[in-house]
This record gives sequence, C-alpha cells and structure tokens, in this order.
Amino acid sequence: MIAVKTDGMPADSGVAGRPGAGRRDADDADRETLVAALRERGVRYLTPTDAVALGPIDDATLIEGLASSPDPRLRQALIALFLLQPELAPSVASLKTRLDASAATELVAHFMAAVYLQRMWRLRLDRVLGEAGELPDLFSKQYGLPDPSDGHGKPGLHALAEWHAAARGARADHLSEYEGVLELLLASAGSTARDSRESTTER
Repeated sequence: MIAVKTDGMPADSGVAGRPGAGRRDADDADRETLVAALRERGVRYLTPTDAVALGPIDDATLIEGLASSPDPRLRQALIALFLLQPELAPSVASLKTRLDASAATELVAHFMAAVYLQRMWRLRLDRVLGEAGELPDLFSKQYGLPDPSDGHGKPGLHALAEWHAAARGARADHLSEYEGVLELLLASAGSTARDSRESTTER
C-alpha cells in the first residue's frame, strides 16, 4: 500500500460482510493515487481522468509504487514518467535496492526502455514534448544489454524485451508494450497542446 497522508480513515476499512472488500478498496485507492500523481507530472493518458490522490506522494514513493503495482499499465507508465522527467534518473539505482526482486526487474526494464526509446525517437520526442535531458545508461553493462548508442537504441530495445520476458519467466510482447507507451504519451501530449491552443484562440 502506498504511504500517503490521509484524514485518519483506515485504508483497509471495507464494508462488513464483503470478504476482501477492504483490500479491493485499498487497491483501488492506491491505483487512483498513482494515476493522480502521474497526471500531476504530465503523464495523462491513464484513467480515471479525474483521479484524486489520497494525499501528497513524492517522486521516490511514486516510482516504487509504479514498479510494485499489480497493474501492468501502471508499471509501463514508468517509461512515460522517465521520458518526461529525466531528472528522476539519479535516484533510480538506489531505489532499485529498496524493491523486491520482481519490482526491481520492472524498474530496470522500464527505465532502460525509456533510455532506448529516447535514443530512437529523440527528434520526435523533442518536437512534441520539448527538449529534455538525456537519460543516462544505468544498467546495460550490468545486464548484458546493448549500449544505447548502438543503432540509435533499436537493438537495445529488442534485447531488453527478451531480457524482460526471461527475467519474469513468462511469455509477453514487451516490445509492443514499450512502443505503445511512447505512442500513448505522444498522442496525449499532442492532444493537450491542441486543447491549449484552442482555448487560447477562443479567448
């Protein structure tokens, strides 16, 4: 459960007579808090669009919560978060040591996906999102992955998808997931920019 400030209401308080209701309610609240925190940081393609956080959530707690989430869409949102805020990168290696093995794998995979995607699509990202700092390569040597400079990141992204599937011990099309996050982020950013321009024109 995400540690946020609340008004004193127990996070697991459910309706009597509904086994597991408290856990489901807490999971829903945690998810909404994560979505709301992402929206505050520019990641706006996830639902609910009117998500409200239970309380303030700092960057470290957000990253840990996303990496540990049972919802794959939230874990994948780490890619969008790092692409939008590369200044979060210096905390990633230390945060990884605080996570269990599964969550640490998710953090490494989605951070490196952001690194490779940024190299592959730098001009497009800069045009839509604005120029941002370059994400550092934190893990390629440690996990035997290609250098991000090789082939503008494409070989690395493909190798990462294979490593990710092997590390999780399950078949999955991680490559499509990584690329899908990029498209969702760019489409959402483009839509936000259009809405802003239309609002300015109407004034």
